[in-house]
Amino acid sequence: MYICLHLCFYLFASVTYCLIDMKKSKIKKNNQKQQRGFIFPSWIVWSVTAVWGYIVLKSYYSVFKPNLSNLGIMLSFDQYLGIFNVTNLMIFKHLFNILLAAVFLFSAFSIGRILLKRSGIKWFNSLEEIVFSVGFGLGIIAYLIFIMGILKMLYTLPIIVMIVLFSIAGVLDLKRNPVKMILIEDRLSFIDIFAFILLSIAILLNLAGALSPEIFYDSLVYHLAVPNYYKLHNEILNMPYVFYSNLPLVHGMLFTAGIMIKNEFVAKLINYSAGVLTCAVLFSIAIRYFNYKIGLWACLVYYTIMHVMTSSWSCGTEMMLTFFGILSLYSIMNYTSEEKRWLIVSAIFAGLSMSVKYTGLFVAVGVLVTYIFLEKNLSLKTIKNIFIWGLISSVIVMPWLVKNYIYKNNPVYPFMSDIFPKEPYSDYEKFKEFTIETRQFEKLGIGNWLKHPWLVTMGKVPNSEHFTPLFLFLLPLIIILGKPSNALKYVIIYFLLVWITWSFSSTMIRFMMPAFPAAGLIIAYYLKTGLYKSLKQILLWVVLFTCFFSIYMSGWIYYIQGGWNVVTGRQSKEDFLATTHSSYPYGYYAGVEFINKNLPKDSKILFIGDGRSFYIERVPVVSSAQDMTPLVEYAKASKNADELYLKMKRKGITHIFFNLGEARRLGGNYKMFQWDKKSLSVYNKFWEKYVRQVFSKDEMMQGQFVNRIAVYEILSEKDALIPHNPPFNLMKEVVVKNIPIKE
Repeated sequence: MYICLHLCFYLFASVTYCLIDMKKSKIKKNNQKQQRGFIFPSWIVWSVTAVWGYIVLKSYYSVFKPNLSNLGIMLSFDQYLGIFNVTNLMIFKHLFNILLAAVFLFSAFSIGRILLKRSGIKWFNSLEEIVFSVGFGLGIIAYLIFIMGILKMLYTLPIIVMIVLFSIAGVLDLKRNPVKMILIEDRLSFIDIFAFILLSIAILLNLAGALSPEIFYDSLVYHLAVPNYYKLHNEILNMPYVFYSNLPLVHGMLFTAGIMIKNEFVAKLINYSAGVLTCAVLFSIAIRYFNYKIGLWACLVYYTIMHVMTSSWSCGTEMMLTFFGILSLYSIMNYTSEEKRWLIVSAIFAGLSMSVKYTGLFVAVGVLVTYIFLEKNLSLKTIKNIFIWGLISSVIVMPWLVKNYIYKNNPVYPFMSDIFPKEPYSDYEKFKEFTIETRQFEKLGIGNWLKHPWLVTMGKVPNSEHFTPLFLFLLPLIIILGKPSNALKYVIIYFLLVWITWSFSSTMIRFMMPAFPAAGLIIAYYLKTGLYKSLKQILLWVVLFTCFFSIYMSGWIYYIQGGWNVVTGRQSKEDFLATTHSSYPYGYYAGVEFINKNLPKDSKILFIGDGRSFYIERVPVVSSAQDMTPLVEYAKASKNADELYLKMKRKGITHIFFNLGEARRLGGNYKMFQWDKKSLSVYNKFWEKYVRQVFSKDEMMQGQFVNRIAVYEILSEKDALIPHNPPFNLMKEVVVKNIPIKE
């Protein structure tokens, strides 16, 4: 009923305003044709928009029906008031974490501003100076931490000293050259105020998400787990059985700083800030090239996409990649023959994009092709600039390629493994499955490619559920809504190139995130400028409705995940992480907490059945689902149980961590345990002789068994000779019954 009313209003308003708009357009039609070239008649624009909008919105909301009754559950404020309870100090803890993240960002702004000032770049306004300074500073800090890690100097004190010194230098610089306030005289209209309110709600919701414990699977496996591994060793070194550790990690260096300064909340706030900073970049672009209202609506369209919001409160790659990517585009927009330095700045941020994730190559291609297209000819000067741009961006990403070559004999590991030499710790067959999983298709025909935008929008592609319908609805309409300005052409070309390169490589919608801000600018520009103002007024209300629904869905996802219980003090972080939640299968924290509190500092823990090693404060021997499993490889390389025992001892392994639920899931779905009969027999005999249980916890849900977490001690040779009852062999009795065993 709710959707029907919305669509009926949409059609009624379309017809009514169409008649008004047609009458107005006749008066100005001749002048407009002379000024702007061919203009479609109002009745065509209105008809196409109404029909296409009805098809898209009806199809979308018939699949994703908003159940607004859940709003009452979420908006029961009594359940959130615990955050103000002074006895649990939650509000003060959150404020302290926010303060630490703010100081970190200020230090990035400080060093970035000081160095960019020496380059002689002329800023359009202070907001432009701020966003570029913070972005440049984050890149500098990331590489300084990388150097500390390579030099085995990765300690908390040097990082804090660096942050403090940069901040002091920034304060002194601000005293000499204060940042000027931006004054905006034009007032917001009624509908603009609504847009501002929705954007503010999204920003606050994402802040709450960033203050929740980390449960994003990829973060627990590598975005935070790899920095934690570096922290435990005080250096950057190879994680042989976690191939993710060899992906570019500029964002990981920033997260390393966060967890070393205090905890994962500081790291999450750094990631969260990248989303807010991207909005600031959109606002800055709009002020320079369009108007600030376009910036407001561009921010709303971009920032309220559900995939952007959920990425904002988890430590991943997309937010930082998008921030660096839009700065690279902004730089190339600012480039002129008089302001040549912007070409270098663009190359630096393109290099930083590729240093966050290999898909940053889409950003680089988008920015470079945008520059070439708008230059309109490949003159000697243009070719020279392309070479300089490519050289600088390559130098920025080069440290990660060199690191991979040293560790894996392959600079772009794990890709192009058929070209470079293979190394013994990797399962290259699993890598092929991983590539298919990330691409989400094996073969992409022209038919599927043409249907791609529709299928993604309607949730027919995995992991694209609740994606915004605004792109599919409004972006095709720019053909009939008017001509783009010269500045917007940069944005359109960039969006198209990023979308095209992404669409031929994956259907994972969050991998396309660097194009989202550009789409927001395009939509906002066409809805806030030009002709057909009555039509665009209706479309603005459609945008508001869609963004509200997206915020609602994001809020509901956050609510059912339960992280807000920790934010408000209703539940402890430890209890929350110890249990299963939506998108957090088989909580493992109970065993990790036991290890952190009870085992010696020099303990080394072999993980069985779980690739998530973040939160542990002892050195883990861990593998991801796409890698070989250390335990299985040790057993295969051993003739008997005694040899397996000695192999583990030589590697310093003292304890075993076992997650039964995850072992069954990963063993069945991802072939994590590739046992053969001999290696399994070696393991079983080792278990009977050398293992003793020191901790276990069963998770129950509504009276039903869900999972078991256990920690085992590997006995000394002397203790192993003493007769004892071996602990229940979870691998033998439970896990292997769900997976095939090779002969």
